[in-house]
Amino acid sequence: MMLIGPTVLCVLVGFIAWIIFSSIRRFQVAKLQASLQAKLLDRLDSSDALLAYVSTEAGRKIMDGLALEGEHRTGPFQSILRSVQAGIVLTFFGGAFLLLHATGVLPDNGSVVMGTLPIALGLGFGIAAAATYFLSRGFGLLEDKQR
Repeated sequence: MMLIGPTVLCVLVGFIAWIIFSSIRRFQVAKLQASLQAKLLDRLDSSDALLAYVSTEAGRKIMDGLALEGEHRTGPFQSILRSVQAGIVLTFFGGAFLLLHATGVLPDNGSVVMGTLPIALGLGFGIAAAATYFLSRGFGLLEDKQR
């Protein structure tokens, strides 16, 4: 149990740092994209020029870039894959704690709790991924052209 506290603290600090740095990176990329798109739109002097530009392949890409980030751009695949990945990782993480408890390396009951909770979370993510898949298929969001 003495190793769990510092390990959880290090993981927590690393996770917080990752969240902060990835948020800063996303903000900088969004700011740069907005700046470039604003300069491009300023150069288009009339609505006819804008319509002509939007009808080109490059114009469609710019308009797609203006859409908000989320499910409608990536489809349900990202959500399903993230849930499956998190489920697998958490299930193995919890299984490792239970295995360490079963072999006597971690003899206290804390390892049982620390093993059971990630397994429950992992199974929950797996069930969420399955539900997302079946609902997306039922709504017609999973088409061959998206794969």
